[in-house]
Amino acid sequence: MGSLELTLVGQSTVLIKLDSGIVILTDPWFESYGFIRAVPIAMKPEEIPKCDLILASHKHIDHLDRAALRFAKERGTVFMGSRRAAKAAARARIEDVRAMKPGDHDEVRGVRIFATLAYHPLAKDAVGFVIEAERRLYFSGDTRYDDNLAKEIRAFNVNAGLLQVACSRYFGKDDGMNLHDAARLAIEADMPVAIPIHYQVKGKTLDPRRFLELLPPGRGKILVPGKPLKL
Repeated sequence: MGSLELTLVGQSTVLIKLDSGIVILTDPWFESYGFIRAVPIAMKPEEIPKCDLILASHKHIDHLDRAALRFAKERGTVFMGSRRAAKAAARARIEDVRAMKPGDHDEVRGVRIFATLAYHPLAKDAVGFVIEAERRLYFSGDTRYDDNLAKEIRAFNVNAGLLQVACSRYFGKDDGMNLHDAARLAIEADMPVAIPIHYQVKGKTLDPRRFLELLPPGRGKILVPGKPLKL
C-alpha cells in the first residue's frame, strides 16, 4: 500500500501529495480576509508549483478565496467543489470545474473522489470528500457531527481523516464540529488516524494536542504548518 504526504498550509488548506505524483489541495485560502488569521500561512501560492486538483467543501472566505481561484486558473487545476464553490470557479474561468453534492463521485488521473454528507447551517450546499488513491483519506470541510455522517464515513473504511475541530456558535448552536464532536466522529467512523484542522482563525484557536487527548492512544496526529507528514 502506498503513502500520502500531508502538509498543512493553514486553517483547512492541506497540500496532499500522492505516490503517483498527483497533488491535491483542500479548501484553499491564501489572502482574502487575512486579518482574521491567527497563524500565518506556511506556503504562499507561488511556492506551490503544481496542483492537479482542488477540493472546495463550500464557498466561505476561509475555505476558498480569489487568490485560490487565480492559482487554480494559472495552473490548469481541476476544480471540484460544492455548488456555490463551483459557480465561483466557473466565473473565474477555470477550465475544468465539477460541481459536487453528497453521493456524487468523479475521477482525476485515476484518483477517485467521493462527495460526502456535510451539515453546515450556514452553507447548505457544503460537502466533505473522500479521496481514494494509494490510501483513503477523508476531508470533513465544515460539518456538524451526525450519526448518518459517521455511518457513511465508516463504510468507506478510510485510513485517515482531516477533521474540523473548532467552530463558531450561531443562535446558541455550533455551526460545525468542536473537539469533542470531531473525536466522536473519528471513533464512530473507526478512523485509524485522525488529524485536527480548522483551528487557526482568531476566536477559534486552540492547542491541537487537546484533540489527541480525546482519542484512543496512537489514533491522533498533528500537522505542523509547513512540515510534511507521511502516512
